[in-house]
Amino acid sequence: MFANMQNLLSKSRSRLSLTLILVGGVVVLAGLIAVILAASAGSEESSVETPDYSGVPSGWQNRNVLGDPEAPVTVQAWEDFRCPACAAFNQRVKPGLVDDYITNGKVKLEFHHFPLQQHEPGASLAAQASECAADQGLFWAYHDRVFQATSSGPSAFLMERLIDYAVELEMDRDTFTSCLTNQTHLLTISESLQAARVAGHNSTPTVLVDGVRVDNPLDYEAVSAAIDNQLSSDN
Repeated sequence: MFANMQNLLSKSRSRLSLTLILVGGVVVLAGLIAVILAASAGSEESSVETPDYSGVPSGWQNRNVLGDPEAPVTVQAWEDFRCPACAAFNQRVKPGLVDDYITNGKVKLEFHHFPLQQHEPGASLAAQASECAADQGLFWAYHDRVFQATSSGPSAFLMERLIDYAVELEMDRDTFTSCLTNQTHLLTISESLQAARVAGHNSTPTVLVDGVRVDNPLDYEAVSAAIDNQLSSDN
């Protein structure tokens, strides 16, 4: 009888050890998955290329307007920071605009806020944050940094994250935080949104070349052709 009890105790210990090993394995596996996912998300965000503004004179970087104030062609981009298509426009189209048209004074690019209801509250908060960045002369750098985070989802647009991006770009943290928490630029965003509705815009990005809408704003060739058409008609 004593031998049987020892046998049962030995089996119980074996089962307990196996259970602990399995549980430990699951925990380790979950940790590895979390690390891999985090590394993947970080690499995806950091792999996004953004335009280089070194060739654009500082006098041509006026808040949300990029380019020679006297440029013959104006491109308007009505965008939402949480819009994936807007992030794609920023990555696929805007670098070419900067290199081919903005640095040589042919085009000025105007960014207009158009936060969509389905992307709230992050869209409007990011829009306000970009205006706070403009107060410190860093609208376009901040604009690009926020669009890098678009694919990360709503958590990338929490107030603390938006402040982190400003700190990354070496802005004054206290000034930026005060601007954002006090909603200093809320009226600016509201007025831009109302202007978009009055103009009949219903999607983002909406891209206009001298007031004429480009049907496929994610196609650089389409945007470029519209610009070239306006430039030739001005001559």
